[in-house]
Amino acid sequence: MMMAIVKPIKVRVGNLAGLRAVLDYIKDDGKTQNGALVYCKDLLKGKEYQQLIITKRAFHKDTGRQYAHFVQSFDPRDNVSPELAYKIGQEFIKRYKHFQGFQVVMAVHTNEAHMHVHYIINSVSHENGCKWQSSPEDLKQMRSLSDKLCLEHGLSVIEHGKKGYRSYGEYSQTASWKRQLAQDIANSLTLSHNTADFMHRMASLGIDADVGEKSILFTIPAGIYGLKKERKCSNRKLMSYGDFSIENFKNTWNCNTRLANIGRSDMQLLQEVLLELGQLHCPDTPDRYQDMYFRDIPFDGMTKQEIEIALSRKALDSMLEKARQAHEKAQAESQQAGLLLATIADTLAEVLRWQEEQRQNAPYHDHYNGYEEEIEYEL
Repeated sequence: MMMAIVKPIKVRVGNLAGLRAVLDYIKDDGKTQNGALVYCKDLLKGKEYQQLIITKRAFHKDTGRQYAHFVQSFDPRDNVSPELAYKIGQEFIKRYKHFQGFQVVMAVHTNEAHMHVHYIINSVSHENGCKWQSSPEDLKQMRSLSDKLCLEHGLSVIEHGKKGYRSYGEYSQTASWKRQLAQDIANSLTLSHNTADFMHRMASLGIDADVGEKSILFTIPAGIYGLKKERKCSNRKLMSYGDFSIENFKNTWNCNTRLANIGRSDMQLLQEVLLELGQLHCPDTPDRYQDMYFRDIPFDGMTKQEIEIALSRKALDSMLEKARQAHEKAQAESQQAGLLLATIADTLAEVLRWQEEQRQNAPYHDHYNGYEEEIEYEL
């Protein structure tokens, strides 16, 4: 029988930017019911990053590992509600003695088939400046407390013995763990904007992604995908499932970042481009790309009514023709990811060139100075 599983997420020695990235990731409005499922211990909600930094610098310990990260995942068959997961998370923080003296940010994520909770712990105690330490025995205590809370709320737990702790994959039938890995990587890549973002998304699945200049090595612990022992797999070994080249990873992050930047300045432009691409590539679900990219793009409260930059029909027709020509050249399924990126890049480049010409000839040119500085790049 399954249970709520507690697993540590590997955290590298990093800088403060990594701390901000992981906080942004776990607090994402789309995963936490607009922040309603975020809870803070010894921190002011909304100012978590700033206060964590204050603690580190007060004790002159702002180098090395910046945080500890744990994920508690519930059995999908228990149908745990977001409210119950939030309550259990609060109780877990209050009753786990090792958290005493440390600031904690908790976030319940509702975007997966199984309800799960992220815990980020400051690496420095705000009471005495001691660094966070966690041993295998501490992890056993965490899991024991998680079991106890599950029983108190009528949820299932594993009957221990020879089996010990297992993750969900160990109880499922898996046709190919590499195929499942490839799918999880593709899903995380599609929505990530940079290396750190991608690594955090994979880490939330329990998979370590070591991103290098020429390759990526994935470490899959025992239990995930039903594996009986830890396995390692490079991106090169997944090429039969799609375009997993390091070039495609970098192009995707670059393109997604550009999409996010343009979205902040001109949401209507981004919506039009993605809708046109959706109608071209998947006419049965033309909103597919809009839904995919808007899911994780913050627009800082901007509305369509605030965006009044017009699109040139002629320029857009030209872009679509390029997309159609590129589409006809794609022969294999593995080329589709690269094709989509190339199409989006060409589309945005064409629109941006047209907009640059319009701004140079417009009497209100100075109004766009800030935007021009953001888009001085080649896609």
